[in-house]
Amino acid sequence: MYEVVLVDDDVIVIEFLKKHIPWHDYGFQVVASFQDSKEALAFMQENPYDVLITDIGMPKLNGIELIEQLKKSNINSYNVILSCHDEFTFAQQAIKLEAYDYILKESMEESNIIALLERLKNKLDQERYHHNQHVKVTKLLERSTRNEDVLKAQNYVQTHLGEKISLTEVAAHLHLNSSYFSRMYKKETGEGFVEYVTRVKMEKALELLDQSIKSVEQIAYELGFESKSYFLKTFKRVYGVSPKSYKYNEKVSADKQAGISK
Repeated sequence: MYEVVLVDDDVIVIEFLKKHIPWHDYGFQVVASFQDSKEALAFMQENPYDVLITDIGMPKLNGIELIEQLKKSNINSYNVILSCHDEFTFAQQAIKLEAYDYILKESMEESNIIALLERLKNKLDQERYHHNQHVKVTKLLERSTRNEDVLKAQNYVQTHLGEKISLTEVAAHLHLNSSYFSRMYKKETGEGFVEYVTRVKMEKALELLDQSIKSVEQIAYELGFESKSYFLKTFKRVYGVSPKSYKYNEKVSADKQAGISK
């Protein structure tokens, strides 16, 4: 439903519009009505709405002044002006303020208002559609950018395994705020960046233990750990055993397999 605000110091006009126009049938609802234009201004400055239907000749603020104040507050809406005055100067002012329509009260009938609502509904539907499409495209582009940043971060890790890799360093490499990068990476992958770095390094450690004769100290150095003790602590935390125990168990298992094959 699109939301409408009615403003007219003539209560008869307000009641006619509220009671005789089938707003809901055309996708609209009257969310507020005012006889005092200053009260109406205060309401519209604080609450969202889509369409303003306002009298032009009112005390305090006339319809033209009301719309001017709304524009100064950067409030965009479709504005329809009602008037008892068939005067060209009012029409000129309404055109300058980009009023959607200018209706003389003498010719204001239910059929005229309904025709106006049908045109407005079509216009608002088009705007909403284009806005939703823009939002979808923007989200897709943002997602694509985030995916690209994740891949760049992972590639950085893979090509710098021999170094101490920090989240701050990689975020700077990607020209991203470190807090944003941390949240984005976790959201996109389900894994924290630091956890990813640790996992990749530990997987590489297993590979080196399995396929080389390098010492634990050499492997720790090759994977960018500050010390052998920190590497040992990390390895045991991830795999539940020390590198030495892992290597021994792998050797025992290999010997058993060799014995079976004989």
